[in-house]
Amino acid sequence: MRVLLAIHHPLSQDLGAPGVTLALGRALQAQGCTVDYYGYGDAFPGEQHHTALHNLRFPWKLSAHLARVARDYDVLDVTTGDAWPWARAGRPGAPRRHALVTRSHGLEHTVSEQLRADAREGKAHLSWKYPLYHGGFRLWEVAQSLRLADRSVLLNEADAAYARERLRIPASKLSLIPHGLGEAFHGLPLPAPLADGPLRLATVGTFIQRKGREDVIAAAGRLHALGTPFTLTLYGTGTPEPEVRAAFPPSVQVHLRVVPHYAHATLPGLLAQEEVLLFPSHAEGYGMALVEAMASGLVPISTPVGVAPSIVHPGRTGFLVPIGDVDALVEAVRTLAADPSQRYALRRAAQAAVQGLTWPDIASRTLALYEEVLRIRSADTK
Repeated sequence: MRVLLAIHHPLSQDLGAPGVTLALGRALQAQGCTVDYYGYGDAFPGEQHHTALHNLRFPWKLSAHLARVARDYDVLDVTTGDAWPWARAGRPGAPRRHALVTRSHGLEHTVSEQLRADAREGKAHLSWKYPLYHGGFRLWEVAQSLRLADRSVLLNEADAAYARERLRIPASKLSLIPHGLGEAFHGLPLPAPLADGPLRLATVGTFIQRKGREDVIAAAGRLHALGTPFTLTLYGTGTPEPEVRAAFPPSVQVHLRVVPHYAHATLPGLLAQEEVLLFPSHAEGYGMALVEAMASGLVPISTPVGVAPSIVHPGRTGFLVPIGDVDALVEAVRTLAADPSQRYALRRAAQAAVQGLTWPDIASRTLALYEEVLRIRSADTK
């Protein structure tokens, strides 16, 4: 089977959605597929820095590319919001037997609704430009993609429910397929109990409001005020260390370590000396960092976003706290700090809970979806 994976990002193993796309491609190749990619490097050759303008232009660049090459593929698997111009034009250049699949790495509509809710509560600031693109036209583009595709792949039930109930996408056109866990995170040694000392907390993700930045800052301040010994390492902030440190109270900064960037393959080693993951995200399509941290033996304290409700089982593999509830976040940390034996048991349980998420399995499910869609289209075009 010949597959084109297209995504509105630079293709890099060290970025979230692009890294997942490359992993899926490799897994499909291992099952005998021919896989090509199309990303920002193809649409905008030689350009190193990308803005919202590139996102706005990408669907048109991609559509021109598809008109030239679609005949070479059985399946065109494209991120949501990007193939609609080509699809509305009648899929020029596509062979009679083909499938157009649109893939969400987090439905923009659910993210937008949470962001607007945070803004109404004074927890986030939205630029006057927000309704023009990210909170406006982009949502229309995504809805168009979902309606025009043969099948849409979503990552969590909340996104699927929104697509069914609010966007009126038939359930038969929606499929839930999660991400896989990279080989580097499978078969890691069981975490060893750490020596006595402060509780070792970590975050993994960009230092932005949507990822719960303000909740982490507030929780760290309260833990210090309550006398709970801890260290906090922030991995992958994407923000320079001085700026991250300055966001915390001066009394907390001595407890911090900041790692703005890291190579993805090094993450298991980086997390080997951590114990607890703080994951108070306000919106997630999936939450790969959560899965990878659990595989590395960290107890998650997470909000119920993305994949979290299906793998974080309160009291058994971690803790779930309401979005924006700093009190609950602090209480969960203090519970773990007070009971090392429970903490270690939860670390082991969290690691075991995600071992079944393998890329070969995800590739098999994806390939079965492709074959189903191709059968349906073949029957419909007879």
